[in-house]
Amino acid sequence: MSREPVPPYANRAARRQNARRPASRTIARFGLMVSLPGATVLAATAGPTAVAAAGSRHSHNGPPAPRPTRKESPLVAMKRIIEAEQAATTTTSTTAPPPPAPTTIPAPPVAAVAAAPAPAPAPAPRAKPPAPAPVTHPAPVVHPTPPPPHPVPAPTPTAGILPPANPAASIAPTPQFESTCLAAGPLSAPCVASTLEATDVARGREGLGSMTLPGNYSALTPAEQLFVVADTERVDRGLPPAVGLVAELDTDAQAAAQADTDPAPTILPPGIGILRWASNWSENAGALGSNYNWMYDDGPGSGNLGCVGNSSGCWGHRDNILGFSAPQLTASGGTLVMGAGEASPPAASPWLSDAELFAVITHSPAYYIYTWGQAVAAGAR
Repeated sequence: MSREPVPPYANRAARRQNARRPASRTIARFGLMVSLPGATVLAATAGPTAVAAAGSRHSHNGPPAPRPTRKESPLVAMKRIIEAEQAATTTTSTTAPPPPAPTTIPAPPVAAVAAAPAPAPAPAPRAKPPAPAPVTHPAPVVHPTPPPPHPVPAPTPTAGILPPANPAASIAPTPQFESTCLAAGPLSAPCVASTLEATDVARGREGLGSMTLPGNYSALTPAEQLFVVADTERVDRGLPPAVGLVAELDTDAQAAAQADTDPAPTILPPGIGILRWASNWSENAGALGSNYNWMYDDGPGSGNLGCVGNSSGCWGHRDNILGFSAPQLTASGGTLVMGAGEASPPAASPWLSDAELFAVITHSPAYYIYTWGQAVAAGAR
């Protein structure tokens, strides 16, 4: 991209002493990078598990042994022979006796046949046991297909201030939402309502209408809220939105929020290069409060740690949010994406620490954590 990067601002500085509202602070960074290698993710799987099964024992006693044959005495045998000879001599005759009539076995009565029990049915063939069901492992997690690039936005509206121009002066919030948020809690409904009202008043100074958030805004994660608010500010001024949140950039932003400083990209998805990036950090009452600091209270006398007097660091956060115009993205051939995070480190108390990271990358990642298309579907514009 042709525009020269803005020098990085100081990461740490003392809180401002501002009597008109409780102290909050912000810092911004802007960088240029040709490429950044991606990370390799290693996965391990458990090996197979052996299963043992116990057998059963069976026994058989075998057939009974045959009984011994009883022997005949000599006297009984002699007597039997003599009786046989006498019977043979008395029954001798010249005429042979007629042959005995054949004996016939009478047929069983019909009633008996009918009453006979039916033969037992043949045993049914034993069914083959079913084959064990194959072991199936859970399917690997497949990330959703990334949405197509967002369509070209409508022509630039006549209202709204775009870089390199900036507001003439910082706008004190009306109503004073930071006092409400300190009393009710930074994520309470009164805090969100008060902050959104002050944002709409400041937007009106630029000729813009009220900010329209998705209907499920309160259910979004802090990173998603930061993403939606930043993209709404861009789209309402005719700028192309960041396509979506990238996991690796979310990780960098979350680490910076926890460390209470502004983020920088340290890792990208495999095969993705980074062309240019910018980042913001703030301590305030959540996404809307930090966005107000960055967009409308970022000039001289504000909590911007990089803005001393009327130095070039003034309005640096606003320039980061509203940078990366459509002609710049087209010329670079890159895709604008984001990372964001929020934490509550002790150093930020009683505020929350918010960080957001913008990056123009060479290719679309494999998937997004959350997209502008999802926000629009839920009512954002």
